[in-house]
Amino acid sequence: MYIARDKNNDLYLFNELPKRGNECWWAPSGVDGTYLRLEKSIYPEVTWDTEPVKVQITAIP
Repeated sequence: MYIARDKNNDLYLFNELPKRGNECWWAPSGVDGTYLRLEKSIYPEVTWDTEPVKVQITAIP
């Protein structure tokens, strides 16, 4: 999974490495449900100018 921030500051979680468009990141498959919009205020170090960041989600029992 990857997180990436669009040019308008929206932050998304992708299940595959996204591709940069002119103003936003695109899921390679282009299918709804392969990405999730996140709260903008988290991960301020992820910007439009940075590459997507690989992340791992861990379930806490």
